[in-house]
Amino acid sequence: MQLQPQSTLSIWLMALMAPIIWGTTYSVTQRWLVGIDPFWLAALRISIPGCLMVWMVPKSVWIQFGWRIALLSMLNIAIFTSLLFIAIGRLPGGIAATLVATLPLQVIMIRAIFGIRPEMHHVFAAIGGVLGVACLVWQSTESLDSWGVAAALSASFIMACGILLTARWIKDIPPLQFTSAQLFISGVVLLLYVILSGREVPDITPSGMLALAWLGPIGMGVGYWAWFRAMKAIPIQRLSFLGLVNPVVAVLVGIFFMSEEISMGQLFGMCLVLLCVVVGQRK
Repeated sequence: MQLQPQSTLSIWLMALMAPIIWGTTYSVTQRWLVGIDPFWLAALRISIPGCLMVWMVPKSVWIQFGWRIALLSMLNIAIFTSLLFIAIGRLPGGIAATLVATLPLQVIMIRAIFGIRPEMHHVFAAIGGVLGVACLVWQSTESLDSWGVAAALSASFIMACGILLTARWIKDIPPLQFTSAQLFISGVVLLLYVILSGREVPDITPSGMLALAWLGPIGMGVGYWAWFRAMKAIPIQRLSFLGLVNPVVAVLVGIFFMSEEISMGQLFGMCLVLLCVVVGQRK
């Protein structure tokens, strides 16, 4: 789909809104929601906006697209978010974000498996993004938890599969209705899981409640709506590169709000990531 010149800037700003909001997830979780079961965090983060937004979905959408929405809600939200919170609970703030940011390379690899040949500058940008991610990760003074790394990389793979399917199936569904339906289904599934599995209900402080308000209605509701809205106008192989903004925001939030330090190697990696985001937007 070709963008009209007058709409290009607004569409790209909307697309950037999602990874910028999501980039705060790591620091917010580790500062105000530390020690809480990751599955309860995922369930609450998703179910709160899901219940608030489900009324926006007409019956016709459920009837016509119900099975597609159910599958995509698992890939885009339920499984992805659960793996993400597992990674956040096991890894330092910026590292989980940088591993999830292998998304562009995973999108390229999955498309290649199905015979869609990538543009070479996209390949180089994706590899450069991974190298930038590596600079951020390798400069960490903390040892990496192998299960946390696996969870973060798996989250990225699940999201890559989800957005590739979404790009094919979202055309006939308004983004707000699509987002609302996915959040509701995912929220119900995760709530049923944490309740039936006997996981202890977390004790959340007032500040933790405010953090959930940010992670839920804003992070999930606004973030996913902006992401799916942009997906209708921006080719998926280019949109996926914008996800690289996520770890940059995560690291910056960690520096300014959690007193984390940054080395020259990490600064180089950050600059390389941003350069790759720009290169990845070329047709």
